[in-house]
Amino acid sequence: MLTTKFEGFEGIALARHQEFSDQELLAYARSLSRQSGPLEQQLLHWDFGPIMHMHYQAEAANYLFSDECVPLHWDGAFFREPAALLFYCTETDGEGGDTIFSNTERLWEALSASEQAQCRQISLKYTTEKKAHYGGEIHVSLVQTHPISGKTILRLAERVETAKNPVTLEIFGVADAQGFYQSMVEKLYQPRFVYQHRWQKGDLLICDNFTYLHGRRALGSNRSRAFKRVQIL
Repeated sequence: MLTTKFEGFEGIALARHQEFSDQELLAYARSLSRQSGPLEQQLLHWDFGPIMHMHYQAEAANYLFSDECVPLHWDGAFFREPAALLFYCTETDGEGGDTIFSNTERLWEALSASEQAQCRQISLKYTTEKKAHYGGEIHVSLVQTHPISGKTILRLAERVETAKNPVTLEIFGVADAQGFYQSMVEKLYQPRFVYQHRWQKGDLLICDNFTYLHGRRALGSNRSRAFKRVQIL
């Protein structure tokens, strides 16, 4: 089904003009899981179940449902990390809300030997209040190994500096933590590492949640933008 792939961005695939009921979407997501057993062992479940309905909410407590931009991050960081993400666009109209995918494998390979050595010394602490389906505090190493491919990946999510459920970040293992952070974020957004997707209704996109960080441009005039998201174990 996923016939469109993007040169230089392995781990992202797209099919357009799709029509799925919730049950069909779950069945397809299960077919992509590397896990066996019941639904709960193949698809990540939250208190709302395996399908998250993502759309603009005027009184949103969490920035994911606001019209703000969403900084780069990976899913499941505060709970359980899925291997892949399925996004199914059910509505979009207007300019804004493009999703950004940043390839951390390619970024790692582009770093100099001294930059790689510095990165290996760094650990991170992320903290956020639970106002949506996630929250808490986690400690991670910046440099990690992709559990399936064995390639090196980076776990540098951006700080979320908003009144709506901010996420703080502390960096350990480097003298100039702020300078290091700013330099790495600039690299994450370099065009050679980024695929930016402008959505069409009926788009079904699969993304490797280990290789890529993802975020969202501000919605602008596209407040009708809506998705169903499934996290595949």
